[in-house]
Amino acid sequence: MYKTRILFSKDSPASFISHLDLMRTFQRAVIRAGLNVRHTEGFNPHACIYIAQPLSLGYKSECEMLDVILLDMPDYDDIVTCLNSALPEGLKALSAYQSARPFKEIAFADYEIKLIYDGAFDKDEAEIIKLFSTPPVVISKKSKRSEAETDITRFINEIHIAGKKAGADESVISLIARLSAGEGSLNPKYIIYAIEKYLPGYKPDFFEIRRLSVLDKDLKEFR
Repeated sequence: MYKTRILFSKDSPASFISHLDLMRTFQRAVIRAGLNVRHTEGFNPHACIYIAQPLSLGYKSECEMLDVILLDMPDYDDIVTCLNSALPEGLKALSAYQSARPFKEIAFADYEIKLIYDGAFDKDEAEIIKLFSTPPVVISKKSKRSEAETDITRFINEIHIAGKKAGADESVISLIARLSAGEGSLNPKYIIYAIEKYLPGYKPDFFEIRRLSVLDKDLKEFR
């Protein structure tokens, strides 16, 4: 058996596929692609697919990863071609390779967070960075078991302004944030919540979130 890792992107409209439906999509896609994959046992067998760091609904990504167990010697280039012929719009296999690194070694993730405003917006975007540079920034943070008031700055490794587009119809401030993604991870939506709470005049009308990369504890790209 051959453990194979597949790097893929997730864009519109696939960004609105739930994690469970994403699993089902890939379980069907690997079969349509003709890959000889290991299946679970029992009355309802399905392809064994393991996806790292599930995204929230509506988020986009350039660096999603899944592991699959192949029963035949893999041809990595052929895997990518065959998968892309079987995947729906918005999902694209980027590369396939062998990797022994467990997903639990992922420690950080880089996100692009776009704050989108209707019409012109001329406030100083530096105030956003100032907010996250002067702790505490306390937000009600939910976990699987509880909800607690938390200073989210301890989960922010780095944050900066990547660009600003000002127009009469729409204005956009782009943030790049490096957030904890291992134990004590931070969903980038809490950046938005903090802006709404502490800088209400900067509350966006809409926002977009895209995961750009995942890193290990040494801040090296994880693959």
